[in-house]
Amino acid sequence: MSQEKNRTPYGVLAIALLLTFGIWMPLFVIPPIEDIIGRQLSVTHTQATLLYSLPVAMLALVAIPAGFLADSIGIKKAIGIGAAVLALGSALRGVSDSYPVILTFSIVYGIGLGLCFPNIPKLARHCSTRERSHITVSLFTVGVLASGGTSLAVVTPLFYPVTHSIQGVFLISTIPVFLALVVWWFFIGDPPCPTSGTETGGMDLKLLNQMVARKDLWLVSCLFLLHNFVLYTWAGWLPQYLTSIGASADKAGLITSVTLWVGLPSVLLLSQLSSRLQRRKPFLWGPTILLAITTFAILHVNIPLTWMIAAFTGIATSVRFSTILALPVEMVETNQSGSASGMTMSVGYTGALLGPVIGGIILDATGSYTGVFLTLAGLSLITIALTFMVPETGGSHS
Repeated sequence: MSQEKNRTPYGVLAIALLLTFGIWMPLFVIPPIEDIIGRQLSVTHTQATLLYSLPVAMLALVAIPAGFLADSIGIKKAIGIGAAVLALGSALRGVSDSYPVILTFSIVYGIGLGLCFPNIPKLARHCSTRERSHITVSLFTVGVLASGGTSLAVVTPLFYPVTHSIQGVFLISTIPVFLALVVWWFFIGDPPCPTSGTETGGMDLKLLNQMVARKDLWLVSCLFLLHNFVLYTWAGWLPQYLTSIGASADKAGLITSVTLWVGLPSVLLLSQLSSRLQRRKPFLWGPTILLAITTFAILHVNIPLTWMIAAFTGIATSVRFSTILALPVEMVETNQSGSASGMTMSVGYTGALLGPVIGGIILDATGSYTGVFLTLAGLSLITIALTFMVPETGGSHS
């Protein structure tokens, strides 16, 4: 491979990082104001959490077509179209005042998210060598974590007091993705990187059949489902749980944001270590064991200790998340990376729907968060076994 093709396109990565930050903010502003949404729109806990989980369900539904779209028309167009749909749906939530309409536009936002985000790992694979693709995916993971951490930390003390409405929060959260979208269309080339061809070829059903027949991709997909079940339930219900045991709304959002903020250095440092060791599996089973401990321990500590629990949970979820995202694109050839990533996300993000909704059902039925976090601890124990079954991709090079 030529020196030019080995050179990391930092401008492209910087813009993609900004876009990754922007596309997730409209989702992560929901958990800190779920109680306010419930009161203003007169809906139950389960209905309120649908505004948070249903967009991710749409991501799961659209992920496979999104992968084919990128493999057919190119990464720039596929991601750009998705981001445009996403920004439209997010903005329209901000001018709606009834639950059914807001839910409808949340679905539009989710469709855009599904067209856009599943192709970010493909972009990472195309803009870096196979050896460095895991590190590049980790950089984009930083964008997701920073977006979530910022949203959880500032929505209650800053966004809502300024606007005094959930619609105002929705509009403010759309600004970053709108700015990133403009930069994306004007400054990203087509293809974005010298090594990324458009691989136009249409919807290859034979390729889909090949992906579906691969047991290793199904294992990774199931692992991602369980990961998202735990992560989105934790992030979705922790702020309200903390307020129920005595934390202020501002402090609850800040403590929850620690889960994501500590992930930034964790992902960067441990992804480098994973690449040096040429191993991925320890960065799957290790964090999963830690999650089994923290999701149980949160029920048995006081407010000051929840900061530490949130931090350890953040290390575990962020490292596992970036490792799982890298696995599909390391398992297949470059021209199949969009479809493989799409399949994994299609299955995996159903966990982001199931987790918060099941948590809401448990809360509506029992009035207690105990069952919610015990469910997360139990699933983490089950997941430990699955991490040992996933193939090791860290030492595979082409």
